[in-house]
Amino acid sequence: MEAKLYRLVYRFVMSTAHVRRGKRQQFSDYTILLVYLWSVLHDRPVCWACDPANWPKELDRELPSGTTMSRRLRSLGVLQLLERVLRAAADLHPTPPVKQIDSKPLTVGAYSKDRDAKRGRLAANQMARGYRLHALNHGRAVRFFTLAPMNQHDSQVAPRLLSQLEGWGYTVGDNAYDSNDLHVLAAAQNHQLIAPPQFKSRHVRDAKNNAAERLHALDVLASPLEFAGRPNLFGVALYNQREPIESSFGELTMMGLDHLPFWVRGPRRVARWAAGKILIYLVRLAKKKGLMA
Repeated sequence: MEAKLYRLVYRFVMSTAHVRRGKRQQFSDYTILLVYLWSVLHDRPVCWACDPANWPKELDRELPSGTTMSRRLRSLGVLQLLERVLRAAADLHPTPPVKQIDSKPLTVGAYSKDRDAKRGRLAANQMARGYRLHALNHGRAVRFFTLAPMNQHDSQVAPRLLSQLEGWGYTVGDNAYDSNDLHVLAAAQNHQLIAPPQFKSRHVRDAKNNAAERLHALDVLASPLEFAGRPNLFGVALYNQREPIESSFGELTMMGLDHLPFWVRGPRRVARWAAGKILIYLVRLAKKKGLMA
C-alpha cells in the first residue's frame, strides 16, 4: 500500500519539480526530497530510508548517506523544492466560497528536551507539551499552514493565515477566532469571518465596542428572527461547513501527524515533517477525487 502511494507521490514530484543538480552534487534536490518522503510515509527516521534493505526491489536506487541527507535537507534548494511541490499539490484542489480555519496539536513527551515545545492547552482540562499546526483549508484540502508553540492562542496565529485568503466568500472557525481584529482582517481579504461568540454574547449588539464585520457575523450565527420563531437555517448550515477541516485533521492523524516521533524535534524538523505529511495527504486526496491521473 505504501509503495503504491509512494509511486503516486513520485510521479507528482517528478512532474512538478525542476530537476537541478549542483556541479559537485552527486544527488539532485528531487532525489533528496523523494528519499525524505519515503521516510515520512513510513514514519521512520531519515537514516532508515538511506538503507537499501528498506526499499522494494522495483524502487531500488542509489541512495544518499545519512550525513548527506542531514546536510541537504537544510539546504535552500531542497526547502524551496518542497514548498513548490506542496503549493502545486494544493493548487490541484479548487477554491470554494467557504474556507475553514482551525488548529491541530502536535504533542511531544512530557520530559522532552525540546526547548521550543511549550506546554499549553490540549483539550478541556488537559495540558500537554508540543506545537500546534494552524491550517487554512479549502474544504478537506490544506491550502496554507503554519507552526506555533502549543501555548500560543489561535487568535495570535490567525493573521498569518487570514492574510493569505484567496477569492471571496466566508471563512469559518470556532470561537477562538471571534475578535474584532480578525473580523476586520478577513473583510479586507473579501471574506466574512464566521466565528461564534460566547453563549452570553449571542444576542448582544454593542456597536460601540464591536466592528461592523463582527456584528454582521453575529446576525448570521444568531439571527434576531429566532425570537419570532424563524429558525436560523443559513447560519447553522454555514457553521456546519467546519466539518471538512475536522475530517482532514482526522485523516492526517491516521497518517501519523499527531504525536511527534522522538527524532522530530525543533521547529525546523517539525515544520518539514508536517509539510511532508501534508504533501502526501494532498496528493492522495487529489487522486481519490479524480483531480490527477
